[in-house]
Amino acid sequence: MVEIRAYMAEEFGEAPSQTDRRVRDMRRHFHLPAVQVGKYYYYKLMGRAEAEKGGVRKSISSRLRAEVLQSQRCAQCGRTPSGHHVVLVVDHKVPWSWGGTDDIGNLQPLCEECNSGKRDFYATYDRYADQIREASGHPEPHGRIGELLKSFSGEWVPSSLIEVVASLGQYQNDWQRRLRELRFLDWKIISKRKKDPDTGRINVWYRVEVWKPWPEGSIRAEVTRRGPSNKSSQRWEDESAEALPFTLPAEHPLTPGGGREGVPIKRRPSLPDGQDEALF
Repeated sequence: MVEIRAYMAEEFGEAPSQTDRRVRDMRRHFHLPAVQVGKYYYYKLMGRAEAEKGGVRKSISSRLRAEVLQSQRCAQCGRTPSGHHVVLVVDHKVPWSWGGTDDIGNLQPLCEECNSGKRDFYATYDRYADQIREASGHPEPHGRIGELLKSFSGEWVPSSLIEVVASLGQYQNDWQRRLRELRFLDWKIISKRKKDPDTGRINVWYRVEVWKPWPEGSIRAEVTRRGPSNKSSQRWEDESAEALPFTLPAEHPLTPGGGREGVPIKRRPSLPDGQDEALF
C-alpha cells in the first residue's frame, strides 16, 4: 500500500485518504485481500467479489432512499436542509466493503460533509477490511471486539481499530470496559504500547492469548451473571484503570453530536514503549 500511495501522490497529486478510498471502491467489485508482510500490507487481486459474480450490485431503491431520508436531519451533526442548506445522502453505518448490507437498519441520513469525513476516516482502516468483515456481523460490542481480536490470529491490534469496530452501528464510548469484561468469560488479553507504522504515533495495541466460545444467548447477560456485583465492579474499575481526562477530537466522526463536541472517556495509564501488560 505504501508503494500505491506514493505512486498516486507522484502521478496524480492524490492525498493518501483518497487513494485508500479508491482501494475501498475496488473492493465492491473485486476480492482484494490485504496480506501483511513484515510491517507493511500488500494487496492481492483474487478475482471478482461474490456480489459481482451474478451481476452488478444493485443500487438502493428510490423508495428505500426516501424512507431513510424522511427525517430530513443529519444523524451525525443534526443539521437539516431547510435550516442549514445541507444536502443529505444515504450512508451505510457499516460500510458495504466491510460486510455491511443495504438493510434499512444499516442505513442513515448524513449530510455530505459528515459523510465525506466518515469515508476519509474509515478509509485509513481499509487494509483491515477482511478482519473487520469477520467481526462486524456480531450484534453485541463484546462479540465484535472478541471476533476482531481472534481474526488477527494472535497478532497485535491497534486500539483505534477496536474502537471503530466496537462502535459499528452504534457508538460505544465505553469500549475499553467491554474489552476488560471479556475476562469474566475466561479470556486472556494483553496490551502494549507500540508505534503505528503509518502515523508514527505511539498507541496502545492489544492481543488475545486465550479465548473461549461465546455463551448461548446474550453476552452482556452472561458477563453480568459471572462478573462481580455493581459495587465490586466499580471498585475493580477504579483500581484497574486510572481516570485520565481525555476528549475525542472535534473532527472525530464517531463523536456523538456530529463530532461537534468532545466526549470525556477514561484512558488507562500509558506504559513505556514496547512493554507488555496483562490486561486480565
